[in-house]
Amino acid sequence: MTNVRKIVRIQTKPGLAEAARTALTELQQATQAEPGCREFIFFQALGDENAFLLIEDFTDAEALNQHMKLPHTQAFFARDMVAGIKPIEKNWMS
Repeated sequence: MTNVRKIVRIQTKPGLAEAARTALTELQQATQAEPGCREFIFFQALGDENAFLLIEDFTDAEALNQHMKLPHTQAFFARDMVAGIKPIEKNWMS
């Protein structure tokens, strides 16, 4: 098995930063309890309150796929706060 690690930038819709932070906190708590979750943590940007960096690490692709189908993940997206999600390339720190 190969773990799946993703780093993404989440841009929320204007004016929804606080609501998104609350929703991400709820999503983080629920996701960290999933059996296939190795890490799920987010950070809010200092220069743009509507920008968040999400780091997620799952034991394998199936665990990530299952995560995307779970009610707490679906509920996060159903809130319609996200303006865009952009993957961060693995070489961003080099």
